[in-house]
Amino acid sequence: MKNLSLTVKIWLALSLISLLLYVVVIMLMPSMIRSFFTATLAEPPGPAPRNVLREQLPPYLSVRGFNIRSFILLADGTTIPAQTEKLFSEPLYQQVKQNAMSQQQPRQLYEYHSGPDQYRYNIRKDMAYGQPLYQVTFLRESEEDNFVATLLSRIILFAGIVLLISWFASLFIARYLTKPLVQMQQHVKRIANRHWHEPLVVTQSDEIGQLANSIETMRQQLVQQNNAQQSMLQNVSHELKTPVMVIRSYARAIQDGVYPKGDLAGSIQVIEEEGERLEKLVKQLLYLTRLDYLASGNISQEKIHLDKLIEDIAQRMNLQRAEITWQLELQPATVNGDEDTLRSLVENLIDNHLRHAVSRLEITLTVNNEQSEATLRFWNDGSTIEPHILSQLFQPFQKGREGSVGLGLAIVQRIVKMHQGRISMENKRDGVSSTVLLPLRK
Repeated sequence: MKNLSLTVKIWLALSLISLLLYVVVIMLMPSMIRSFFTATLAEPPGPAPRNVLREQLPPYLSVRGFNIRSFILLADGTTIPAQTEKLFSEPLYQQVKQNAMSQQQPRQLYEYHSGPDQYRYNIRKDMAYGQPLYQVTFLRESEEDNFVATLLSRIILFAGIVLLISWFASLFIARYLTKPLVQMQQHVKRIANRHWHEPLVVTQSDEIGQLANSIETMRQQLVQQNNAQQSMLQNVSHELKTPVMVIRSYARAIQDGVYPKGDLAGSIQVIEEEGERLEKLVKQLLYLTRLDYLASGNISQEKIHLDKLIEDIAQRMNLQRAEITWQLELQPATVNGDEDTLRSLVENLIDNHLRHAVSRLEITLTVNNEQSEATLRFWNDGSTIEPHILSQLFQPFQKGREGSVGLGLAIVQRIVKMHQGRISMENKRDGVSSTVLLPLRK
């Protein structure tokens, strides 16, 4: 069953429901029909027409051989119409008369079974001119059985036709419901084969439409990720190509006895610098890959005193440019996170601002009144960043003037997102400011 398609499952479910209703109706219908005629006997209609006395046992309900008849029995044994008792067998008439005379209830249902005579009759007791009067309504059970069988066969026939029609309707409904699912299945297969540039269009707004919108959102994200990946591969290739080309050209020149920098030491120094640049690029690429791995799982949640971490890093880095004036204003702040990645975040931001600063670098750490969020700001008095570059600096290999590799701020943004924070950069006070918002430890 679980290997069947969804269309077949829906069709089987609707068909089984229809079949179950069909069986229930067929099982209940005979008793319902009999109950109807039993109620008809117990609740006969109003006064008979004026010509009822002229007819011999006139039926007041006659349908295809099914006859419900009635007569009136007086206390002295007189019947209306007259001579009615002659149409019954003597035992039946005597039983009817005896039951009528002894009946205490206003109405009561009786049955008579003797050989071929099978009757059901109802006696209703009334009073007329101070004397009891009994209205007897009766029918043959054979007539009732024939009528029930005929009616039931018609019901089975018509219900069977309805059941057959419902099966075809169920198949249509099943196909209608599963058509967008089949369309989405085919589209997901194309996405799996990296053919994801064709949009998925489903006009429904129900749960199926919501699923289609989710798939379309996934497709768009895959396209964006693929474009970003291709762009990053191109950038990586470009960044790796330059130092490799320089190293190889200098090495070949030295082998040929030519020193591009004038002497052997200078030429080897260029090779060393390009190798160091290449090593830094590789390390940052590996670190980005590590961050992607950490983001896919749960990063360690340690208790980090952010103010002490910043102070320690600043003390170790302030000698890189001794001419820069440092100003630190750090309020105590404790965050949950991974110490190594937070250290990398602070180091990258300090390195970035320290590289572009002219004479001053400011670092402030404040906590909001609700003690729920810490604000970490870096500012340097270097040249401002072009507006069209400012919005792209957190993308890999995007860098401003005097930029290094272009991965530092991308690493910073990944780390901030891993810690459910936010980061922004803006031109401020004739310089550049970076702002990091991090949730505090609860």
